[in-house]
Amino acid sequence: MKHFTGYGSYQLFLALRTHFTNAKYDFFRMHGKLRASKDAYNRRNDRLFFEKLAKAYDPELLRDFYVSNFLEDKQYVTDLLDDSATNNFIRYQSRRQALTYNVAKDIDTVLSNGSCEAFRTHNDQYPGVLILYLQRRISIESLVIMNDFIKFANKFDKYYDGDVIWPKISMKIDKYRPFLKYDKDKMKHILKEKVNENSRGKCF
Repeated sequence: MKHFTGYGSYQLFLALRTHFTNAKYDFFRMHGKLRASKDAYNRRNDRLFFEKLAKAYDPELLRDFYVSNFLEDKQYVTDLLDDSATNNFIRYQSRRQALTYNVAKDIDTVLSNGSCEAFRTHNDQYPGVLILYLQRRISIESLVIMNDFIKFANKFDKYYDGDVIWPKISMKIDKYRPFLKYDKDKMKHILKEKVNENSRGKCF
């Protein structure tokens, strides 16, 4: 099983963190490349952390480990060696392995009060779908996939411009999207069925 060196682990960490925190950087378009010299790495006091992570995970798993924790806003390598970081990764893997089931269940949760109300903007509160996400009752994967078909993020971007919380979630949806592979036709069918079951008036 191939593993990164500590320096390779460091480069991947920087590239992925920049992807999730910088609107202009695209990990995929840049092929994971980011200027990070080995001299700079050798001067870091936290090299041991990257060495440990490089030994613990092969490259593909390490990428997923980093992504799972950036989704939870853990942005420092010193935060990635505790139990909470490992648990984030385990939950991430579990969500991905049962993606279709979990998203279908989340769509039911979102639409339980009708498809209109879930995505309706308000002056004094967030839409139902966003509240459910903030309450951790639906996953980021469900948010990303529903946005693929309903395109609610563009609407929320305009309505909640200047808000403290929504822009960060909007960026997370956008940045996580290329990491999330799924059967679009199957998911579209599930979403359509759920909307028809729960709809109380046409909204989209």
